[in-house]
Amino acid sequence: MNKLVLTVATAALAIAGTSSVACAAAPKAAAKSAAKPAAAAPAGGDSQAQHAMLYLKVLISGLQSDKIEEPVKGALVGCIYDNSLGKITESMDKVIAENSGKISRDNPSELLSVMAQICGYKPTAPAAGTAPAKPAPQGR
Repeated sequence: MNKLVLTVATAALAIAGTSSVACAAAPKAAAKSAAKPAAAAPAGGDSQAQHAMLYLKVLISGLQSDKIEEPVKGALVGCIYDNSLGKITESMDKVIAENSGKISRDNPSELLSVMAQICGYKPTAPAAGTAPAKPAPQGR
């Protein structure tokens, strides 16, 4: 698990350095109709669609990063292949809600770590250079 956290943390630097994907300008009529639902969104709350776009950006950035190991990337690809983005978003939102204060949507490395876990990635070995768990003390 420590290796995943370290790997994901180093990838956060790569993710944070990526620029946002720019959308093509929409026709004026479409822009006006799109503005109405955005105004109807609750104040201070993010919509599920906005969360989905954020999670997809994190997923793509993780897949493009050379700092993320192939097993993690494989779990992410398998997840997006087998599940809808809506289902992944619901799972991510649920985990974030259950761990409020511990996981921030502003931290891409935390989001990628949560997503990898949701997608079924389980580290197989402890990180290199970490001390093995100490055995429990024996009584006299």
